[in-house]
Amino acid sequence: DAIVVSNHGGRAFEAVTGTADALPAIARSVKQMTVLADGGVRSGADVLKMLALGAEAVLIGRPAIIVGMGGEEEGVRMLLARMRRQLLEGMLLTGCASIRETGPHLLA
Repeated sequence: DAIVVSNHGGRAFEAVTGTADALPAIARSVKQMTVLADGGVRSGADVLKMLALGAEAVLIGRPAIIVGMGGEEEGVRMLLARMRRQLLEGMLLTGCASIRETGPHLLA
């Protein structure tokens, strides 16, 4: 079982809560479920932030769709490679040898 924390692009209105804002409280309250984050993720650094906020995995639908439309499979491969590099750079800069070492302490 899993739960996806997402506003599905709902940030069109300033008053709508963003995924990153809602994620920590939801992750704490559903301890027995896998928590997936979706929304606003555009880089590997964003992936690291979502993991630090309590997600166990991150969905990147919109960037993959946009790149896939122009660059097809190769474009998506390039996007994923770039995001992976950025994630690894962020982990290196924060001293995380594994994504299991992420947590709120990275954002303090």
